[in-house]
Amino acid sequence: MSNHLPLEIVEEILHRLPVKSIVKCTSVCKAWNSLITHQTFIYDHLNRTIQAPNHNSSLFFQFMEFIPSPCLRLENAYSLSSSVNQQTDQLSVELFPLSHLFDPDRYTLFVSTCNGLVCSADYSPLKSATIIIWNPLLRKYIVLPKPITTRRKRGRQDLCCYVDRNYDFFFGFGFDSRNNDYKVVRVMNDRCTKDAPHVQVYSLASHIWRSISVTVPQFFLIDRSWLPSVFLNGALHWLVWRDVGINYKFILSFDVIQETFREFTLPQPQSNETHPSSRLLPVEGGHSLAVVNRSGRAFCIWVMKDYGITNSWTEIFRLDTELYGDICRVLSLTSSGKVFLKLAGGAVVLVDPTKESKEPVGIAKWAFVSLSSFVQSLFFLNKKPHVLSF
Repeated sequence: MSNHLPLEIVEEILHRLPVKSIVKCTSVCKAWNSLITHQTFIYDHLNRTIQAPNHNSSLFFQFMEFIPSPCLRLENAYSLSSSVNQQTDQLSVELFPLSHLFDPDRYTLFVSTCNGLVCSADYSPLKSATIIIWNPLLRKYIVLPKPITTRRKRGRQDLCCYVDRNYDFFFGFGFDSRNNDYKVVRVMNDRCTKDAPHVQVYSLASHIWRSISVTVPQFFLIDRSWLPSVFLNGALHWLVWRDVGINYKFILSFDVIQETFREFTLPQPQSNETHPSSRLLPVEGGHSLAVVNRSGRAFCIWVMKDYGITNSWTEIFRLDTELYGDICRVLSLTSSGKVFLKLAGGAVVLVDPTKESKEPVGIAKWAFVSLSSFVQSLFFLNKKPHVLSF
């Protein structure tokens, strides 16, 4: 076919194929291989995939389970759902294939997803973390150089990993569209001092870490052991709090391009909602910032209609545990308006609040379940330095 069609037409056809089909096409001939593995084609394919009017983004399921052993450890697994329209009870769960790269005595977390890549790290503020970026579709990954640890060791052994109650510590992973560069941010905040948080940024383009001097709003983490970030509109977002006479909760964001922090206020609770618990909610497609508030037996889902305009917070759903069962956690909001829930018994279900319907996903084994938006991409297909296969 390549001998009869202009290369421009071949390129147009290839852009319309799914990732796994494109990978197979690299073996057709040298010309196709050179075209597909070129960085320009890889970026163009991603942009076309995201902008396609019939684009169905995917969801990346993240699972963890405590495994009894001589030293209590966590087993990690994941699953990719290519579309929420498929049979949700047939999700294929795979064990995390790169767990051998991490210290077995530390938590291994899926930090976040971005453009078809997943960032994973082991959680310990007392040692230099092992961090990887991997593409689950292409089965390729890189291991990041160790970030510099600047804090003293004054923690205690807890669940076979060092947990230092004096530090708030988290990661984020996002894409710098101005420089076509992926970045990992690592923030360490010492609760015992008034020192500014220590912020480090890793650049995939340079493959190095650098410390940055930046103003960070005072904050403490709400969930200190499991804090995936949400990447949206070129910024990373975490739910945090600070003491202003009351526990004031807000969203801390980090602009990946400008490398600056800012904060957003949360939606205001209703008059009958006193001290609701809040959590950032991933949205399929990654186009909206959403929050779920829990007050009593009700879960209220809010969406920021205009990004950055806190007055645009709008409540779109209110879920009652009496209707859907004993809801343990709201996991994700899909682009079609459905909601993934984890019930107290461990089961994961997909509900349609407008129809008040519920269908099982069939996943009940895992103690911790989280979801992130995911889009298929060809990143790491070309043989860049440091890229390995698994």
